[in-house]
Amino acid sequence: MKKVLMFIILVLVLPSGSHASDHDVFPRTVEGPAPVISESHGEGSGKYWIFRPAAQGRYPVVVLIHGWAATEPIFYMAWIGHLVGEGNIVVYPRYQNLHDTSSENFTGNAAAAVREALQRVDGEWNGELYLAGHSAGGLIAVNLAAREDIPDPEAVLAVQPGVSGNGSKLENLSGIPQDVLLVVMAGDSDTITGTADSYLIMRRTPQIPPERKMFLLVQSDRTLRADHLSPLAISEEFGVLVDNLDYSGYWKTLDILMKLAEENRTLTDVPRDELLDMGVWGDGTPFKRMKVIDVS
Repeated sequence: MKKVLMFIILVLVLPSGSHASDHDVFPRTVEGPAPVISESHGEGSGKYWIFRPAAQGRYPVVVLIHGWAATEPIFYMAWIGHLVGEGNIVVYPRYQNLHDTSSENFTGNAAAAVREALQRVDGEWNGELYLAGHSAGGLIAVNLAAREDIPDPEAVLAVQPGVSGNGSKLENLSGIPQDVLLVVMAGDSDTITGTADSYLIMRRTPQIPPERKMFLLVQSDRTLRADHLSPLAISEEFGVLVDNLDYSGYWKTLDILMKLAEENRTLTDVPRDELLDMGVWGDGTPFKRMKVIDVS
């Protein structure tokens, strides 16, 4: 399964024309691309990238952790551009070589990259840290939040995390601080990771009170499928892979999490309609809203 997924992802990054989904959907308002300064450091599974706003200042740091075999930032470049445009520094750790099959060192590799990257941006970092990951990266994000060798994050977003029973290791999550905001997201058409690890993460974090964590299910609608590849956000020169599931789903949720954490609020402080709303189609029909999954 992992080899198949790797092949599919590699094919998707080849410039072969537009891969756009149905554009007859109205996403949230998204500004055009902002100037981004990028740099990379290290090699192999210790390599990482830093993306900064061009304007000098002090910014939050978002660690964006890729899925299995998505070892280059191009896989999520549009999301990275959005985050930098919103006034954040993005760290993208490559925790694996392309042909790595063992996850034994993945979290440790990511942690080492985060520590080094935070030192490099120390003069530009405002002290706020956010962790977001997709697929295997979703597991790594929650693993990192439980570690003592990197600063505590304000919020964690695990998108389609897993599969912990098939190679990617989910560690002891009791070390995640109880004041963290935690959201896990699954897609209703994701046949690769499904929902098992989303439930598992929610159940293994009893120290986090209900008002500070949530399990969201992203729903497919018409031509837009909330499958395992839907969080990929490849930049336009490689074909458009950004749609309403990104704008109003994955990206919006992380934006809201970061805003709540910045203002020291909880998930109960955001209007439920605002959080779950996915906009409307061109004919005025509402897009299927996200669902909150009860894990009690």
